[in-house]
Order: sequence, then C-alpha cells, then structure tokens
Amino acid sequence: MSPIPLSQWADQNGIPRRTAYNWAKSGRLNVPLHRTLTGRLVVLDDTDADSQDTHPFVAAYAEALGLPVGTHAQDNHHSPVLEAWGVDLYEAVDDDLRPLVLQLALTAACARVKRDVWWRLADWLGRVELADWYISTGFPQVAALIDGRGEITDQESFLDWWPTGVGSHPFWQEFDQAAVAAVKAAGLGTADDNGAVEWLAENALIGLDNLAIAPRRERLRATLTKLAGSTTPSGHKLPTIPEKMELWDLRALFTEPMYALARPHTRRTAAEVCAVVGWDPESPAPPDGHPLREVGWGACTHTAAAALLPYLHDAHIREIEAFRRIALGKPFRSLQPR
Repeated sequence: MSPIPLSQWADQNGIPRRTAYNWAKSGRLNVPLHRTLTGRLVVLDDTDADSQDTHPFVAAYAEALGLPVGTHAQDNHHSPVLEAWGVDLYEAVDDDLRPLVLQLALTAACARVKRDVWWRLADWLGRVELADWYISTGFPQVAALIDGRGEITDQESFLDWWPTGVGSHPFWQEFDQAAVAAVKAAGLGTADDNGAVEWLAENALIGLDNLAIAPRRERLRATLTKLAGSTTPSGHKLPTIPEKMELWDLRALFTEPMYALARPHTRRTAAEVCAVVGWDPESPAPPDGHPLREVGWGACTHTAAAALLPYLHDAHIREIEAFRRIALGKPFRSLQPR
C-alpha cells in the first residue's frame, strides 16, 4: 500500500483529524510518518519499510514525479543524470543545505524531456563553473581566457570545446600557465626554500584534493562514468563522453586557486607548530616519528580545509543553481560579476 495522507488515515481509524495532527506534532502518534517535499504529512505502513533504505534524493524525486520508488525511472520526465547528480550533491553539501538539495527534486520532475541534461552538465563543468571558480577565488584575469569559448551541446561540440580535450590542447596549456603566473603574481605561489615550515605547509595542501566541489568529486566522476553509454528505461541512449579520463583531467584546472588561498594559512599554522614543538622553522624537516610530523601535518591539513570553506560553500550554491537551470532548460548566467 502506498503512503496515505494523515487526514485520510485519521478518517479510516475514526480519529478526529485535529487530534491526529496534534498527536503527530507532539510525537504521540504510534504510526510511522513522513513529511513530503510540499510539507504534507503522510502515514507509512509496513510495506513501505524498504523505502526507508532508499536514498533521500531518490525517494524525493520519485515523490515529485508522483510514482513509487523503483518505477519512476520509466517516466519520460525522469532523468537518470539528474537523479545521480542529486544524490551526489546531497552527499557533498553540509547538513543544513541538504533540505535545499531535496527541493531540487521538484525541479528535476518538471514536465520537460531532459535529453539535453548530459551535455548541459558537461558544459557547466568545463566552461561555466571553471570561469566562476576563478572569479570567486580572486583570479578574474584567468577566467577571462574562457570568454568566447563555445558552448557544449552535443558530441561534436564536446570534442571541440572540452577544456582538457585534444582539440583544446593549446587552450589547456595557456590556461594552466596563466593560472600559475597569476598565483605567483599575487604572492601566493610556492616559496624558494626547503625549511620545515614550507615543507609542512605544502604537504598539507594534499588534503585539498578531496575538496568537494563538483569538478573534483570522485563519486560524481565515477557515477557519470557508469552512466556513460547506458540506455535509459525510456530507450534514450546516453553519450559515452564525458567519462572517467575527461573528468579526471578537468580536476587539475581547478587546483591552483585552491592551493593559493590555503598557503598563507598553512604557513602560519606550520610556523606555530614549529614554535610549540621547539623545531627551527628554517631547518629541514625532521625524520619520521618526530612530533613535528605527527602533530604538524594534521594541524596544517585542517587549516587548509578550513581556509577553503567559504569558497566551497559558494561553489555548492552555484551548483544548486546550475542544477535548477539545467533541469528547467534555462540558460546559464554567471553568479559572479565580471
């Protein structure tokens, strides 16, 4: 049996509706309840137990489509790409943003055939978000190199404009060199010494490889690779690209601003760690087992992650906006002033 509205359950059991709602509000109702995306209270029964193991976004998407979990994939308005992306985004954001991500299920369920979603997601990852990331992190001169690059709308334009593809090799080299030069000009590049502080600070940046922005998330990369070339229940065959290698190469283009923004903070933490453990900050790093290594690496990796939190939050808000626009078929707009 499908979930039923609380009012209907109350009528079936001879309980005044107001009493049932009061019981639900106070936690005294002895049946499992669920609040839908629109705020409606429904009663679950024992046959709905399996749905409790369903991912929240998958369940929300099925609910928005008005179909039971497990059958919604056959609906013409269902997009396996949006569903997979929604699941990954839900897992990536902070808990306080998760209800907002679940609301995207309503947008994903809009009455529109979504065969363009695959290429629009590729276009957002490889063009729109690449520019916005450099603008938001303070390097608009690098982002300007993306102006004028073509939109990805199909396989042919993907081969022409994917930023790390064979056809974009000159752009890739120019962009990478410009990013390194901009970071150096801002005084945020690597230092020319081999002291303990620089050793600690630079090694701590490795922890940023797991920064959960969309173009660098391993789970999203694996999910898209799994979907590439598959056929949806409605008979639509997804393209084979982008997949693992294209997405793996893309992640490198987002690295320079991450390291640049974290370096001043990791260096300050590294200097303080040296002072606390009594190690000369200008001398080489100590051998394995020394407290500077055991204490310093953890402290500095925490510092690097904390320094990027505001930028990670902004990236997630941009991703939520991109999801909405892609699902509705709306054009992109930069969220940052140029």
